[in-house]
Amino acid sequence: MNAIEIRAVDVHDEAALHAWWAAGRAAAADRPRDFHPAWEHARSDLAEDSPERDLTLLAAYEQDEVVGIAAADLPLLDNTHACWMDVGVPPAHRGRGVGTALLERVEALTRDAERTHVLGAAFAPPGAESAGSRFAAARGYDVAHREGLKVLDLDDHPDWATLDDEVAARIGDHTVVEWREHTPEEHIADLARAISSFFSMVPTGDLALEDGEWTPERMRDNEDRGEQRSLRFEAAALAPDGELVGYTDLQVSRAKAEQAGVGITFVLPGHRGRSLGLALKLATHRALMAALPGCELVRTSNAEVNSHMNAVNERMGYRLVEDVIEVQKVISS
Repeated sequence: MNAIEIRAVDVHDEAALHAWWAAGRAAAADRPRDFHPAWEHARSDLAEDSPERDLTLLAAYEQDEVVGIAAADLPLLDNTHACWMDVGVPPAHRGRGVGTALLERVEALTRDAERTHVLGAAFAPPGAESAGSRFAAARGYDVAHREGLKVLDLDDHPDWATLDDEVAARIGDHTVVEWREHTPEEHIADLARAISSFFSMVPTGDLALEDGEWTPERMRDNEDRGEQRSLRFEAAALAPDGELVGYTDLQVSRAKAEQAGVGITFVLPGHRGRSLGLALKLATHRALMAALPGCELVRTSNAEVNSHMNAVNERMGYRLVEDVIEVQKVISS
């Protein structure tokens, strides 16, 4: 075996960035669906000078071939104790220490940045392990949370008429409003306040995650930067007094419009039990189908313990395709 060299990738070197992206796609080829970002999307996202993160991309080279990739994503505004990592090695190059070398470099970057936790995710067949989950366990990563990755076939789903009837019977004086890409001015302060406590509202297991601080200005900045890459279909639930008390969104990459993904979904405590989450999902899914009839599927993930949202998704027609095994490791100085 030739010597493996780990090098940082210049995100403005298009050839080097494309080789990194292609190796990452090859590393994910054994997953049941192609969820890898399209090159046009990845090129824009990875090269962006974002105020939200300090991103380092690493490539393992064997001579001139990229045989493994990694990312070290350091949040700059929230959870500044953490590093989000990703490591991928194409099947033909596994078992040679490539992933270990990349992960060691990610952990070194984490220590240098005085961060205390490395977090990541492995994907596995339902109820089973995978090369990724076994690799994480062997490198000392604990399983901190589990989610199920589900897919909805937009051409083959149950009749939603009975779900509409349920919403009509339970929603009461609450209403649903919809928009695209940019949050209306009258709702953005409420939405920013709610998202600031999002991690407190959803199951996160033992993941070392803390709520953030979102302002209308931060929301607008993220919307403006994301608009060039993605379409968004958004819906909010309003209480009788007009307060925003629930929200969901669907995101569609402009470069891969045959797939959509659920962003976040929440209903504030005190307003649950009215089928508002179901109403919001029905609204965004129908808006997506009307605007993009060529979109084939929607993906979402939910905590295994979130029985209510799992039931909602199952009734809409979502089916489990993978387990998401979220892992973390405490890094000593």
